[in-house]
Amino acid sequence: MEDLSGKRGKTYTEVIANTDNGESIFVHPVFNKSGHVTCTIICSNSSGKFQTSTSSQIDIEAGVATWQDWAEGTVAVNTTDVLTGPVTGIRGVSVSGEITIEIVI
Repeated sequence: MEDLSGKRGKTYTEVIANTDNGESIFVHPVFNKSGHVTCTIICSNSSGKFQTSTSSQIDIEAGVATWQDWAEGTVAVNTTDVLTGPVTGIRGVSVSGEITIEIVI
């Protein structure tokens, strides 16, 4: 689990293989009260989505967090969205092919 707590302005980038879940990223609620987390998926003959969580850091670390798909759903073109509400966890999911994700806190 990557912890982006206290790292405003930090960019996290990850390449996610075909049908894999990416690394779970913890975002401390203090740094995400107004939903200023930018999520980008870069697709090339692939598709993917982000999932967010409001579970505790302990649940995210233990792999038992509850995850919800982002509002954009599964996308097959490069897509950027700014989260509109506070979350404690973010991860990318490859639905098909290899995707690259970028998360900016």
